[in-house]
Amino acid sequence: MKKNKYDTFLILKKLKKNKLLNNLNTLSIEKDKIKLVKETLHEMIDASNIDNFEETLGSTLKVRANFRQNLMNKLEISSNRQNHLQNEINNNLSAIGKIEKQKQKILEKKKNRRS
Repeated sequence: MKKNKYDTFLILKKLKKNKLLNNLNTLSIEKDKIKLVKETLHEMIDASNIDNFEETLGSTLKVRANFRQNLMNKLEISSNRQNHLQNEINNNLSAIGKIEKQKQKILEKKKNRRS
């Protein structure tokens, strides 16, 4: 059976959609991991709070402050990464929508050609 150009286009669109769906799955998994990292960082920041200022050495305060600053930097990086992942997910979803519209147009043209 000879395939016409519309069948080839449909196969191509299906492959692109599958690739985007795989990317979407990977991005979603990574976003969940980032969420877990952010929760862990928040817990670590809460745990490193200085409860008592009595008898704490200056060097201890400095170490804790540096540690908290490092955690805050990592938390900011995680937030930025999560925002970037959300943008990528949105882009993939819009691309999937475009592919679906293109598939519908191809199917319509294929149907009109047969008529």
